[in-house]
Amino acid sequence: MSEAGGKGWARFGLLSVLVVEDGAFIRSVLTGALRSLGVGTVHAVASGAEAIRFFEERKAALPPGTAPVDVVITDIVMPDVDGLMLLRWIRSSPKSPDKFLPVLMLSGAADRQYVEQARDLGANDFIAKPFSAGTVGARLLLSIARPRRFVLAHGYFGPDRRRATRPVNMDCRMTRPEEVLVVHSRSKAVGIDRYPVIYFEFPNRLGAKIGLNPRDPVPTIPAAVLEAAEAEIQSRTGDYSNWIAGEVDALGRNVDRLVGVDPAQVAELVTAVNRTAHEMRGQGGIFGYPLITLIAKSLYEATRNAATAVTPNEQRLYKAHVDAIRAVMNGRVSGDGGATGQQLLASLEVAKRKYAKAVEKAAE
Repeated sequence: MSEAGGKGWARFGLLSVLVVEDGAFIRSVLTGALRSLGVGTVHAVASGAEAIRFFEERKAALPPGTAPVDVVITDIVMPDVDGLMLLRWIRSSPKSPDKFLPVLMLSGAADRQYVEQARDLGANDFIAKPFSAGTVGARLLLSIARPRRFVLAHGYFGPDRRRATRPVNMDCRMTRPEEVLVVHSRSKAVGIDRYPVIYFEFPNRLGAKIGLNPRDPVPTIPAAVLEAAEAEIQSRTGDYSNWIAGEVDALGRNVDRLVGVDPAQVAELVTAVNRTAHEMRGQGGIFGYPLITLIAKSLYEATRNAATAVTPNEQRLYKAHVDAIRAVMNGRVSGDGGATGQQLLASLEVAKRKYAKAVEKAAE
């Protein structure tokens, strides 16, 4: 497709996006990338609760029927009001300013349970951490250029979860065609409760807003725009090194405190370690440190279930992960790390086998 300014390129400058991300550093990186992609207005908040307040305040300030923003990009795992709770509020709350608002879920937790929950709550799409400028731009553009119709059926409300139209044997359908109501923008909601399935087929307002013709192919983002956005992300590599140095130190302190403290404090500390590991797993690959993603993912999985007691061997296992992350950053072990990277991963696997067996024997 065409380059920036050419026929067919979307006018991202007319878009407004709300970023919901509890990590201040990655929130700053993502908002900077969106602005470099050409998004005209980027709002950012640190939690689902702040997002709800943002929507309520915007709804009160804007004329009736005006969308508070065009798209929401929200992290999934956040304290208190997480991304799933925010998505549920947008889709079902009477106070929601726009139940049809496009919502893209952003998370390093690409676990099946999170993806399925978000899908069943009506997410439009997913952006996995670690992300690139190209991934963010492509997901954002696709969600606008090819929006799926919304469906209300059997307790579900959200974009049609079938991404492709395939021929279906009519004898196998659970719902007959006469049981489906198709609602258009000018339809009157008369007798709507008599239908088990309702399709909402509205004009593509956002596509029209940024100048997309629904009959044309989805445009690609110009190479120059992508390069500028990726350069914006990579310019933060030094900031990332400083950020993770502080995070690793805090992580190490929390792990050191795990043995011999009050059980209530143990659960709190394990949760804090797990949350830090989650943040790290989603960021290392963005800045050229995929080993950080692998090690942090392993630590995240090892600390998923908050405990009221941690054995010395479990603590040693957590320390092995912290030491591996510190070794990667101190040695600036980028990419796969070559022989050094393989040695680090091999040492971590040895620690996992050693301490896992010790934990199992202690539990017998």
